[in-house]
Amino acid sequence: MSSISNSATPPPALMRRVTFAAAIGNTIETYDYAVYGFLTIVLAKLFFPDSQPGVALLSAFAVFGVAFVVRPLGSLLFGSIADRIGRRPSLVATLVLMALATTAIGLLPTAASVGVWAPILLVGCRLLQGLAAGGEYGTAMTYAAEFTPQRKRGAMTSRVQIGSVASLLLAAGMVLLLNAILTPAQMETWGWRIPFLIALPLGLIGLWIRATLEESPEFRALEQRGAVTSSPAKESFAKHWRLIVLVFGIAAFQQIGYYVAFTYAQSYIIQLGFTQKQATLATVISIAVAIVLVAVGGPLSDRWGRWPMLLWLSAAMLVLAYPLFAALSSATSLAAVVFFTVLLGVVPALYTSVAPATYIEVVPARVRATVFAVGFALAAALLGGPALYVSQFLVRLTGDNRAPAYFLMFGALVSLVAALVVRRQRPQVLAPDLAVAAADGAPTARSQQGV
Repeated sequence: MSSISNSATPPPALMRRVTFAAAIGNTIETYDYAVYGFLTIVLAKLFFPDSQPGVALLSAFAVFGVAFVVRPLGSLLFGSIADRIGRRPSLVATLVLMALATTAIGLLPTAASVGVWAPILLVGCRLLQGLAAGGEYGTAMTYAAEFTPQRKRGAMTSRVQIGSVASLLLAAGMVLLLNAILTPAQMETWGWRIPFLIALPLGLIGLWIRATLEESPEFRALEQRGAVTSSPAKESFAKHWRLIVLVFGIAAFQQIGYYVAFTYAQSYIIQLGFTQKQATLATVISIAVAIVLVAVGGPLSDRWGRWPMLLWLSAAMLVLAYPLFAALSSATSLAAVVFFTVLLGVVPALYTSVAPATYIEVVPARVRATVFAVGFALAAALLGGPALYVSQFLVRLTGDNRAPAYFLMFGALVSLVAALVVRRQRPQVLAPDLAVAAADGAPTARSQQGV
């Protein structure tokens, strides 16, 4: 039976385990990326000490983005595992690799000790992080959604998404705490390592949880029908490349908005003349508000539909991005900075709560993990990863502190078009699952709200 048509609700205890198991990997993945983003200015001094400050910061941002370069490769590897062998084995493998790569960053020697090898080793660890992240998000969301009835799928995936946003809060809070209790010299000497090393115990907890999971009902159903594909990657690109493009389009604003509003904003505020503590505090408050909005946005999409929310949120960011950056760049008090930083994160937070369920519902189960992972990873590689670098580059190129707004507007425009395509193509893209539902004697998706 297809999850598109599934109306039975699994036991609450099972759903809590599934939610937590799916969320823990996303939490660790985003925590690992966020810690790097929040410590970029410190890492620039330690791993690129011979560069001019502005160039060193761009170099550190470039290393942040390099992890995204291999995410499409990771999506093919782990997405194929999820569609060919099972969602659970893929979830375990991505978690182990991510936790080990992040812990390794916390153990790296700096340029003062090993010279040019320091940034080389840093890049190597970031590449391993990117490989794991390429398969983590799509597989985790797929796993959680396939346990969930259609009428509750937005709420379920938004709860998993809370793990990603909460990890930003965890990372920002950790950096804020360290900056409060350590001197700048202590922070640059050894304090920066602590947030990365925390990934190891988090990973062990997540591994224990995921190792006890059962396979998703949808994948078990595919196995029982003998419908599991032997070549997910080949089938995805040969038959479903348009869906990969559609997932990419939906993810464009999610990727850019997420990293600009909740990661780049901290460095941006510091460059406006505020201290690292003040900038991190503003970001922490913004992320805390975002967690609430993510929790609200998913259930709202179950009621109102996915594509209308995606459409109006993209349109709102297209209109509001420049005024918000103009207001933030002109802020002279910490209160004003906090206020406009929070406003900057409102629309991206709501959007990121709606998008995951949409990815699930526009891709057939047979290749769902692969198509989802590849489309999302390509958006991450081409838009999310370079977000910090592009935002900073635009400021340096134009001399205009409001220039990052243009990148946000670009992402919003791409996703606005994708939302219109979701509406137009909905009957076609759901056809494979409708066929399965009919074969199983289940009610068809035409009687449900869906995408």
